[in-house]
Amino acid sequence: MRVMVEDLSKFEGKEVEVWGWVYRHRTTKNAVFIVLRDATGIVQIVFKPDNSYFALAGDLTIESSIKVSGTVKKDSRAPGGFEIAGKELQVVHKAERFPITKDQSTEFLLDVRHLWLRSQRLNKILRIRDHAIKYFREFFAKEGFWEVHPPILTKTGAEGGATLFALDYFGEEAYLSQTAQLYLEALIFVLEKVYSFTPSFRAEKSRTRKHLTEFWHLEAEAAWFEN
Repeated sequence: MRVMVEDLSKFEGKEVEVWGWVYRHRTTKNAVFIVLRDATGIVQIVFKPDNSYFALAGDLTIESSIKVSGTVKKDSRAPGGFEIAGKELQVVHKAERFPITKDQSTEFLLDVRHLWLRSQRLNKILRIRDHAIKYFREFFAKEGFWEVHPPILTKTGAEGGATLFALDYFGEEAYLSQTAQLYLEALIFVLEKVYSFTPSFRAEKSRTRKHLTEFWHLEAEAAWFEN
């Protein structure tokens, strides 16, 4: 049975199976150390020379897809406080050389963004974002707001013509949405309390964090509202 990394503490002393990708890999004469990552975290797996999978484990590459079975052991030196004594190893796919190494420039990392997403930092950012969105929706639901979904392609702008992304829409000019404000203001006469969480676009150079060409926009409007 597969166990997620974040749940390993519940299985101390028991044999488990984990699936994931090789995040770090180190080989010595006495052991092969594999740091495996899944969506929930990372765990170190150790294969010793007397194990029949020792050579296979030593031949792995970063980001190879693997399945490992072994016994969960508590170890304060290991990531997350637990490690797995490897028993069996299945290589689902052996990866080619991973292009990201230590101390890469931001420019390079942006060029390989699809691979940079696999880092623990971006994993945590994506999970934080997911939690934040859940809390937004929980708050507005408690306050009696309805979530709506205004269009992203619009006929007019709401913030200013200078920052509109224009495009051809079957022979007519249309724009990427800057804000859902105009739609929300119309919808308060239907649902009274509404909000949206949608992408917005501004045709301005991203020189600072206050100037982004694309971002997600949380907006709300309410009728009969008094301070």
